[in-house]
Amino acid sequence: MEGKSFKCKVCDQALTQTSKLVSHRCVHTGEKPFQCEVCNKSFSVQSNFRRHQRIHTGERPYICEVCDRAFTQLSSLQVHQTIHTGDKPFKCEFCDKAFATSTRFLEHQSTHTGEKPFRCEVCGKSFSRSSHFRVHQRIHTGEKPFKCEVCKKPFSRSSNLHEHQRLHTGVKAFKCEVCNKEFTQLSGLVKHRHIHTGERKTFTCDLCNKNFEQLWGMLDHRRIHTAGKTSEVSD
Repeated sequence: MEGKSFKCKVCDQALTQTSKLVSHRCVHTGEKPFQCEVCNKSFSVQSNFRRHQRIHTGERPYICEVCDRAFTQLSSLQVHQTIHTGDKPFKCEFCDKAFATSTRFLEHQSTHTGEKPFRCEVCGKSFSRSSHFRVHQRIHTGEKPFKCEVCKKPFSRSSNLHEHQRLHTGVKAFKCEVCNKEFTQLSGLVKHRHIHTGERKTFTCDLCNKNFEQLWGMLDHRRIHTAGKTSEVSD
């Protein structure tokens, strides 16, 4: 006997539980009842909300049985497991390169086609990878979901958080190949290299032509121009 199903009146999708039907309706109404208390980001689906919370808590409930590496999402574990199995079912028709996931496969194909399907509604910039698009959006929203447990400083990228944490641990992972001086942050090494090369790379704001020594400085500055546009879009 088949289990009872609950059908959405808008799109006729059948759900196995009334709670899932209620959550599904938010897709059509645009309602986002689940709000993160840390960064105020809202979600229409509770499962997505719980998955997001692990960014802040650091919880990694999905563990690889082979190497014990832990992940925040089941999908991430499944992708990781292909490292051990070697399974790569998605093959590129242009160069025969194979991939373990459809996401990586589609992103790779854009290198041949030049397609950039992920477009920012605020500034119009397009991206070939969804991950790069999500990180870019934080320039406009100001969202910083990665917080340092020691000093509570927030960051928009996990890589920036990891680099910052070395200030507390004292680990100097970046060494100058010329004089062997060590640095806790990559930005410190890059700036130091100017002593040897005499060069000084700058990052220019494309809206006002102001120059910055570091990329993050330019990106932070750019919010001055985009803040107004962001509020217009969200209204």
